[in-house]
Amino acid sequence: MDPPHINYIDYKSLLVINPIGQIRQLFVPFKVQVLQPAEYLKVGTWVVVEEIMPHEQYKLLYRIGDNWWPYYIFRLTVLF
Repeated sequence: MDPPHINYIDYKSLLVINPIGQIRQLFVPFKVQVLQPAEYLKVGTWVVVEEIMPHEQYKLLYRIGDNWWPYYIFRLTVLF
């Protein structure tokens, strides 16, 4: 199964499109699972995204605490 397609809406929400074309707007805060180690983030732990920002190089950044991280180091699971 293909992963969901994610589009930036604003600093408080994302549009998530599942493989069969259903769309859901997801608002912060939401939980994501860490896939890659980064500074104080450990693989497998769950963290809370508090804000979202578009970025030229990384497409999307998530703010977790006081730090900004690229979206692809996390797994976002949305069931609908």
